Amino acid sequence: MKTSVGFGMVGFGMIGRTHLAAMEVNRVLHEGSCNPYPRGVCTRRPEAMAGLPFERVYGDPRELVSDPLVEVVDICTPNYLHGSAARTALEAGKSLYVEKPLSHDPAEAEALARLAEEKALPNQCALTLRFRPAVNRMKDLLEAGAIGKAVHFRACYFHHSYLDPARPMSWRQELDKSGGGSVMDLGIHLLDMLRYLLGDADRVLALARTLHRIRYLEGKSRPNNTDEYLCAMVEMKNGSAGLVETSRISDSPVHNEGFEIFGAGGSLSLDFDRGRVFLNRAGGGGPLLVEGGPGPLEQALLPLLPPVRQSLGPFVDAHAAALKNMAAWHAGERPFPGTPTFAEAVRAQALVHACLRSAENGRWEQP
Repeated sequence: MKTSVGFGMVGFGMIGRTHLAAMEVNRVLHEGSCNPYPRGVCTRRPEAMAGLPFERVYGDPRELVSDPLVEVVDICTPNYLHGSAARTALEAGKSLYVEKPLSHDPAEAEALARLAEEKALPNQCALTLRFRPAVNRMKDLLEAGAIGKAVHFRACYFHHSYLDPARPMSWRQELDKSGGGSVMDLGIHLLDMLRYLLGDADRVLALARTLHRIRYLEGKSRPNNTDEYLCAMVEMKNGSAGLVETSRISDSPVHNEGFEIFGAGGSLSLDFDRGRVFLNRAGGGGPLLVEGGPGPLEQALLPLLPPVRQSLGPFVDAHAAALKNMAAWHAGERPFPGTPTFAEAVRAQALVHACLRSAENGRWEQP
């Protein structure tokens, strides 16, 4: 059995550091199984790589892609740079792992998904909520009919990352580089999870708000043309409907992430922070913490995760599982059934752009 798959990272900012940490977690905690190995990194700051476990440092993505030791290309650049590096990797016949979103531009994302399918290469987007045990526990319960027919839902993902008006301007707040604000940065995770749990969406009606329309960079003012808060009514093709809210200007001591589904026979609530699912059956009795033997999806996920006693928290654990899944898929093993392929990522991104169009024109939009 192949135990090491060479990964080459393009870009090494905050999320690149998370990917590297997740790779090292796998190497330490899953000895003897198929793990991603950081063969090299392409960065504009080679001096900052000293002391990190990369074998090689490249200055050009084409150099990284042409290295035979790099089997999987891992793209961690800003959104607007995903497309060119991803295309170069696919055309060179490399398996590809891309941070979300697949691209800042929906047409480019669709083109990448088509190319990956044509090349028949393993391809995965970092929509990492699919690699959380509690999310899969919820899906197992839904498919087992625990709450009957889904009727409505509510979801929120709040950050305070841009609440401070003094925070310097970033590419994340330039629409032509990011593709969207809070709904692209955070909401794509919730919208993908909705699709994963309840199937495809039919239409959305959204509104957006921007608190700080002017930001500053190196003393110069710059316009912020991205959503800092967005809420959307989402109608699913299975007949359920609900509200999805995303924000990068919210700071609550109580409730920053939440997800609930209400059905004809009860409800399911997801506790993101502690990785727990509560079931409340119709007729009372109070919410019950769902424990016991995992269902088939959660059971399939568990071998990819760090052991419970060695968890680094749900964020890093999910990245570790996602990267390990990518390595195993490249090595010829069967991928996790819930793997977010490029095709799945395109559908989630289509929902993001439908929200943005609706927020702009005030009408229902279809993804």
